[in-house]
Amino acid sequence: MDGVVAEHVLQQAFAWLCRKRRKHHHNQDIWDLRRNWPAEKERLKEELLKGQYRFGPQQAFWGAGEMLELWNSRDALVLKAITIVLSDHLLPNIPTSCHHVKGHGGVPGALRIAHKMSKAAGFVCRSDVKGYYAAIDHAILLGMLEEHIKDRRLIRLLYQYLSRNVCKGENYREVTRGISLRSPLSPLLGALYLIPLDQAMAGQKVRYVRYMDDWLITAGSRWQLRRAVRIMHETLASLKLRIHPDKTFIGRIDKGFHFLGIHFAAQGCRLADLALCSFVERLSRLYERNRPDGRVARYVRRWLGWVRFVFKTVLRQECSQAMVQVRNHLLAGCGYHLGVFGLVQLDSRD
Repeated sequence: MDGVVAEHVLQQAFAWLCRKRRKHHHNQDIWDLRRNWPAEKERLKEELLKGQYRFGPQQAFWGAGEMLELWNSRDALVLKAITIVLSDHLLPNIPTSCHHVKGHGGVPGALRIAHKMSKAAGFVCRSDVKGYYAAIDHAILLGMLEEHIKDRRLIRLLYQYLSRNVCKGENYREVTRGISLRSPLSPLLGALYLIPLDQAMAGQKVRYVRYMDDWLITAGSRWQLRRAVRIMHETLASLKLRIHPDKTFIGRIDKGFHFLGIHFAAQGCRLADLALCSFVERLSRLYERNRPDGRVARYVRRWLGWVRFVFKTVLRQECSQAMVQVRNHLLAGCGYHLGVFGLVQLDSRD
């Protein structure tokens, strides 16, 4: 707990919170926290050190086409401070095969490994967990945390974070399973919860890579993959998780598979259909919400920049085919908007 209340940790968490909520409405509590930050900081230190800090309920509201749950500003700041401290403490215990945590390569690192795996002969299993964040068992996760954290004050805070209440209007709902979707602490806990799967695959004669709850397993023979898949199911059952049946593929590598928005095949890589559909859906939603043209154009340029980066830098492959895919999906999904930005001519240089 001494690390959580350290001056530099709280200041770093406060700077993060101000940056994340700089566009919040003027009636939101972030502005009161910013105005009274020196006094609030001392009050936070006292409550945390005495073990008296209590998380408030999350506020549920409809936004961006889905139900969102938001922590109040004090709670979000405390969660960020806990994340900063736990990251240094827990990251050495997370296998390097898990790529979404800081310093493990991220999406580019995971895609590079997946690209190498796609070039080998053999068999592949691509899968993920159905409703991962919502399916995490509190008792199992707390047991894992207690193995690494000895400070009971911090464990009690983490228990509060898991066993939270969600308020929607005048209705309160107690959460007994799952972790918060948009919390700075959730990616770290998501990495920790699937460590048993990482360790189980490390003991098999297979190649394995994971990004959050998406993973890829390749093996040289059918029997090696069958053994790995059996162990995968046993490990997930012990964690009270289930694989997503619609996002699971088991078969020969040369038949092709998709991973993190890219479809890998013997003929080369291309954008996965699901990634393209998500892009067009997001673009259409921005139009429906009457967002400024400049914001929509920035979103398109940023997304196309990601496509170019992945194909040219990560996969070392020309992205002309990917640009043709994007053009066709744009024309099919929202072609009547393209004249505003000239996006039909996506980039003749590609």
